Amino acid sequence: MPSRRSHPKSHHGCDQCKLRRIKCDEVHPVCGSCRRKNLACVFHSVGPFPAPDPPALATGPIIQHDRASLLPLQHLELMHHWHTSIVESLSDAKPLQDVIRVAMPQEGLRSPFLMHSVLAVAAVNLAQSTTAGCRQRYIEAAMTHHNESLTLCAPFVNNITRQNCHALFAFSCLLPVFVFASQTPQLSPRLQSLSDVIETLKLIRGSASVVDQAKPWIEEGPMHPLLRVGKFHHSSEIKKCHARSLSAKLEALARDLSVSSRAGKSSAASQTPCEALQQLQHLLGIFINTGDPRAVMAWPVVVDASYFDLLLQKQRLAVLTFGLFGSALEILSGRWWLEGTGPRFVALAVDDLSPPDREILSSSSLQLDHNS
Repeated sequence: MPSRRSHPKSHHGCDQCKLRRIKCDEVHPVCGSCRRKNLACVFHSVGPFPAPDPPALATGPIIQHDRASLLPLQHLELMHHWHTSIVESLSDAKPLQDVIRVAMPQEGLRSPFLMHSVLAVAAVNLAQSTTAGCRQRYIEAAMTHHNESLTLCAPFVNNITRQNCHALFAFSCLLPVFVFASQTPQLSPRLQSLSDVIETLKLIRGSASVVDQAKPWIEEGPMHPLLRVGKFHHSSEIKKCHARSLSAKLEALARDLSVSSRAGKSSAASQTPCEALQQLQHLLGIFINTGDPRAVMAWPVVVDASYFDLLLQKQRLAVLTFGLFGSALEILSGRWWLEGTGPRFVALAVDDLSPPDREILSSSSLQLDHNS
C-alpha cells in the first residue's frame, strides 16, 4: 500500500504550480519553483492565519510571533514610495501631481490592473535607486506587478467602456514609464537591438489607443487634466533651443526629399518615413509653443504602423528619423525612467547609417543639464 504524503495538502500555492500540478513552497512574492524557472508568479489565494498560541505564563518569557509576513508590507512600502517620491518625479505641474497622487490610486482600487501598474512603477524606481544588495528584490516585485497588470488588463483592451476607460487611460500613461525604466542601463545592461526597441514602441502604441476610442469619456472623468497638453508646463529656453535646432534639421530633410520627389528619385517606400519625419517636426513645434515635453513622447503613437516595418528593414530615412527621435528625447533629460534612452536610440541608428547621415545625428545631440 503506497505511503501517504509526508506534507499537509495545501490549496494556497501559486497559479503556475497549480497548473503544472507540483507542490508550491508558497513563498511570496515569487515561489521557489517560479524563481528557478524565471516565470511570472501569481497568488490568487491566501493561506489561513495560524491559530493563536495560548497565553504565556506570567512568570515565563514573553514570546513574540512574527506575523508581518501575513500583511502585504511590500505593497504598503511601494504605495508609500509612490506618494512620497514617484508623483513629483512624473510631473512638475501641481494639477497633474494631484491626479497622479490621488485619482490614479483611487481608480486602482476599482481596477486592479491599474493598481498593479502603480506598484510596478514604484518598484522599478526603487530597483533603480536602491543598493545592489536590495535591487533584485525590487526587480522581482516590479516584474510580478507588471506581468499581473498586463494579464488583468488584456480582457478590457478590446472592450473599452465609459466605466473602465479612466483606468485604461491611466494605465496607458504608466506603461511607457515602466517599459523605458526597466530598460535603462542600470537595470538592463545588455545592449538592446533595434528589434527590441521596436517591440517596446509597439507595446506603447497598443496601450495608447484607448485615447482614440474613449477621449470624450476621459474628458468627463478624473484623469482629464492629463489630456491638457501644454496647459501646466513651462520648459527651459535651453531645451526649446534644442527643439528648434532639431526642427530645422527635420525641415531641411523634408525639403531635400521634396526636391528628390520632383526629380523622380524618391520611391513609394520613402512616403511613410517622410510622414514620420513630418510628425516628429510637428510634435517638436507643439513642445516649442507649449513647453510640454509629453508631446515628444507621442511620436511612437502617432506614426503609421508600417513605419516600424521599414525601420526593422533599416530603410535609410526610417533609421535617420528614429535617430532624430532619440535626440529629441534629450528634451526629457533628468527623467529617471528615460535615463540614457535617447543616446542609446541615437547609437542604434548610427550603426546603420552612412557617414553623412551620421554627421546629421552627431550634430543633433545635446547634453542638457538635468536641472535645465
